[in-house]
Amino acid sequence: MLDKLIHHKKKFILITILSFVLGGSLFFINSTPTRSEKPTEITPTIFVHGFKGGPGSFNTMLKRFEDNNWGTKRMMIYVKSSGDIRVRGGIPHTMNPFIQVIFENNRASVADQTNWMQHIMTKLKHDYAIDQVNLVGHSMGGLASTNFLLNNQEGDYPDVNKLVAIGSPFLGIGQSDYFSLNTGEAVVDLQVESNALTTMINNKQNFDEDVPALSIAGVVNEEDPEEDHWDGLVTEQSAHGLQNIVPRRNFHQETFIDEFSTHSGLHEHPGVDESVAEFLWSIH
Repeated sequence: MLDKLIHHKKKFILITILSFVLGGSLFFINSTPTRSEKPTEITPTIFVHGFKGGPGSFNTMLKRFEDNNWGTKRMMIYVKSSGDIRVRGGIPHTMNPFIQVIFENNRASVADQTNWMQHIMTKLKHDYAIDQVNLVGHSMGGLASTNFLLNNQEGDYPDVNKLVAIGSPFLGIGQSDYFSLNTGEAVVDLQVESNALTTMINNKQNFDEDVPALSIAGVVNEEDPEEDHWDGLVTEQSAHGLQNIVPRRNFHQETFIDEFSTHSGLHEHPGVDESVAEFLWSIH
């Protein structure tokens, strides 16, 4: 009787072990690797704030995008004034990932921000196997993003799929009071006909002719025929000055005309949300 019980016990243990091994094998066969694959089909969209900007510049826009199921913020890249980069989050192989860039020195020159963008792109390429990105910049962030495209020929960077510049002063800011109230290297670059802006236009031959670009402008004073139409800081003409850099066949522009289309209001504007989604991801 004892021998019979021992025999049944051994048989039960053997069956249990075989079931575990078989189940484990099926699990690994049916599972999809998460980090061993190269995310070649993933195109993260990088959001770059403007002069004196920070997390709040795009936080609420990205939250609205998430609420609309257009994608998910998956990574934040914090660039210290020294140029050191801290990354929080990662890039998944599904969904539409958003990356938010924050500059500690948010009054830095176009040249410095372009240099930091190059470091960011190198890290995304080498550490996260990202081969392609979209760029969205508000105000000076649009200048830095565009200038990166004008200076990305030598490095090993991800390709830029599409570019969006929101309220970016490609022809400078003509409001003299603005410069008496603000400080930092950026205020030199943001002036009309500054060396930084002139150099960007003079280097337009370096812009990748295959990259579509969208410039978005705001107008809050359409009813005033005596004044330049503007968003309260950047004129419509200056915001659409990107057309002096991008080949005509790939340049797109849109102007929003209402009381909410202020310079800072553009990244809170539902119409801008829809334009960005349609241009980048063909969401209607």
